[in-house]
Amino acid sequence: MGIKIIKNNKLWMEDEAIHQLENIASFEGVYDIAGLPDLHPGKTPIGATICSQHRIYPFLIGNDIGCGMSLFDTNIKLKKMHIDKVLKRLEHTNLVGKYSIGGGNHFAEIQLIDKIYNQEFANHLSLEKSHVYLLIHSGSRTMGEEIYRQYSSIHGLIEGTEEFYNYLLKHNSAVLYAKENRQEVANDFMKLIHIQYKNQLCIDCTHNYLEIIDGNYYHHKGSVSALENEYAIIAGSRGSYSYIVKCIPQSDTLFSISHGAGRKWARSLCKGRLENKYKKDELKKSKLGSTVVTHHKSLLYEEATEAYKNIDDVINTLLEYQCIELVVRLKPMVTYKC
Repeated sequence: MGIKIIKNNKLWMEDEAIHQLENIASFEGVYDIAGLPDLHPGKTPIGATICSQHRIYPFLIGNDIGCGMSLFDTNIKLKKMHIDKVLKRLEHTNLVGKYSIGGGNHFAEIQLIDKIYNQEFANHLSLEKSHVYLLIHSGSRTMGEEIYRQYSSIHGLIEGTEEFYNYLLKHNSAVLYAKENRQEVANDFMKLIHIQYKNQLCIDCTHNYLEIIDGNYYHHKGSVSALENEYAIIAGSRGSYSYIVKCIPQSDTLFSISHGAGRKWARSLCKGRLENKYKKDELKKSKLGSTVVTHHKSLLYEEATEAYKNIDDVINTLLEYQCIELVVRLKPMVTYKC
């Protein structure tokens, strides 16, 4: 009962995010909260799971209901991927249409498997080191925004009421739409770069949604379900590694784990801290040798690696708390942001 913060001495965590959790702990029906290693402040705290009874809080989920990540095996052999051609096509075109990535920290990223930690688990997910992978981070877009507008001003929906059930129906539709959106974005992205491929979904993880377990309501805001035999994607910041993990259920984390590295700097601070340190072209290349393509130059600053926590600190904290087993490490080749 109460608030449990999953961290260690090496992991930086902003006090404001913890204060936000303390405020939420006073809400009627809320009885347990887990702040995960990627915890950071926002309109509501991100990187947290809030458990309630008899009442749900739609504004804790936010406007991007169903936001998550999907990893696809392109079935393209790594040796046949010509990154220079991909970059030329991405730099001169844009991904538009009914389905879209969205702004902010959403992305499409071409990746390779850099390291396999557990071959048995990798085989279970049909992950092959010789293949090229595509990771999509996106959500329900305008559909989630419309639902949020309808319910954001309501301080809790009481279990069993008409409004309660109406929200759940709309929420569930948005979660399904978000998953469909990631699938279609993957298809459109591969068409955009003129590559024929056989699409294969390896893993899909939602991290903004409401989960019901044993009659309790788990509000996931930037947190991934971590029940028995579940696998998850934990994404690094642009230009850093991402990880596929097998979850180990832990009650202290409310059966959830981090979805990514978590912001360290507010977006408004990034340009001022980085524009005199790097030229824009330097921000397009990462220390891992990957390239960033975006048609909005402000994102080069806002989504810089320095603006996020160190992904390895997040991973090591989850390992320390015995929340995960490592499966593979993913290395970025190209990160595309609208």
